[in-house]
Amino acid sequence: MLLLARLIFLDLEDPAPDAQTFVFLGHSQKTTIDERLLMDAVAIYTRDLGIALVQSPDRQPVQLTAPAIDDLVALLRTRGARLGFWCQATPNGHQVELVTIDARKNVGHAFFDLDLSSKSDVYRAIALKLRAALVGNEGAEPSAGQTASAPLAMAPATAPAPVSAPVGPKAAVASPSASGPARSRASDSAAVAGNGPPRGEAQAASPLASRIFFGGGYALSFPIDAAGGPSARNGLALHVIAPVGPSFEWDLGTDLASTADTTKGGATVSVLDIPLRVEGRLLRNLGIISMGAGVFAGVHWLSADASATGVTDHESALMATTGLELLARGPSYHHLAVELRGWIEVNVPETRFTVQGAPVFDAGPLRLGLNLGIVAPVP
Repeated sequence: MLLLARLIFLDLEDPAPDAQTFVFLGHSQKTTIDERLLMDAVAIYTRDLGIALVQSPDRQPVQLTAPAIDDLVALLRTRGARLGFWCQATPNGHQVELVTIDARKNVGHAFFDLDLSSKSDVYRAIALKLRAALVGNEGAEPSAGQTASAPLAMAPATAPAPVSAPVGPKAAVASPSASGPARSRASDSAAVAGNGPPRGEAQAASPLASRIFFGGGYALSFPIDAAGGPSARNGLALHVIAPVGPSFEWDLGTDLASTADTTKGGATVSVLDIPLRVEGRLLRNLGIISMGAGVFAGVHWLSADASATGVTDHESALMATTGLELLARGPSYHHLAVELRGWIEVNVPETRFTVQGAPVFDAGPLRLGLNLGIVAPVP
């Protein structure tokens, strides 16, 4: 299979005429993407189109700015290429993004899940997506110097039987076994018939509808400038995380702790604090880890019960909160990733409970926190 992929590559100095080539522009995540397996899959599933696959390594742009798009289009026209493409890992490390561009500045994006499928299935799905783009350039929208995102909820594209077409001599070198495309055609027929894709088939995930993640772990926090009462809070942090695209996610979180108990003036006071926070967070992939920064807002529900000899009392209060959070998330291992969060919040209004004028619980105007936990995808 490796020999086949190498045979079908053309010398960049001798491209096939009439836009009968497409160009692989490389990738930056050497540990995430196996270039040999990817090129094998692309060569196999596009071989009958009569369009040769060529390589122009390390030409993928860092950002899709207007000048970068112009440079890529100039490269495609110089090589007589119909399409250029490259692959990159998303900042959360759970998906591979396929980016395509043609000579008319149409840019397309598709996302493929690494956690739900094997790498060979992911590469096969990428190859089928590229095949569909080469046949009709579907999944891309025009851009006037800006990237147009066009992710698809992808069922594998139907791979028709090879057809006879006049192609250049180098583009027709080597004709591999039809077992790979034949297996794909059987799978695709099942999907077209309404039975859905076969088990294990890689799906392209929309950046606006990525799957939900659960997070949980240990939460430690301290009030700043509190008048009295317990200083440290130990709890169980729980989070529901919804990615929106490769570099942004929403986070709904809380942390649960036992009541804070204080005895003063012959009375025992128990305070239950339940926070609820909603956060928007930006992510950036820095190799094996992802770093994030976000802003959150929410409320604390405080419930206090006091008891003395023959007397009981109960009070409750709501307190608004807002703050900043920094996050470091490790690589995925067996669908789990370790993450560390540091945060600071501002509480408004400052809320405290007193017994006979003496403070027994003070939430404080500021609070610092540190969370250590794991995040896992929903099955």
